[in-house]
Amino acid sequence: MVALPKPFRCEVITPSGRAFGGEVISIVFPAPDGLVGVLGGRGPLMVMLGSGPMRAREMSGGKSVFFVAGGFARFLDNTLVLLCEDCVPVQNIDPDVAWEEIQKAQAMSEETPRQIEARQEALKRARDKFNMAQKYQKQIGER
Repeated sequence: MVALPKPFRCEVITPSGRAFGGEVISIVFPAPDGLVGVLGGRGPLMVMLGSGPMRAREMSGGKSVFFVAGGFARFLDNTLVLLCEDCVPVQNIDPDVAWEEIQKAQAMSEETPRQIEARQEALKRARDKFNMAQKYQKQIGER
């Protein structure tokens, strides 16, 4: 017997407001140590967010891809809430702006251990965003 997917509610909130919300079948998002996949009906979950792609399969059949970075994800009572520092639809990422973010991160000071850590984190986030933008542009060009 094949089990049908169990939908669940997903809300993505950033400091500037709601970035995504709706009924989904599955979500995959980055954690600091790899990707986390969520299906409806699972047990409670609390995890830090990393930086990279978040892919959502919506109940309507659509698929959405976002760049997310920083924050936390919580799954409870069949609802996933992601509190993100950054969430941008991949089609809205400008590769030139993402490249500038890499250059800004490279120019950050490295005088103290805290500054070194902040620079490394900013570089990883900027590179992840740039790579996603490049990959998306390549996929559009192949169509």
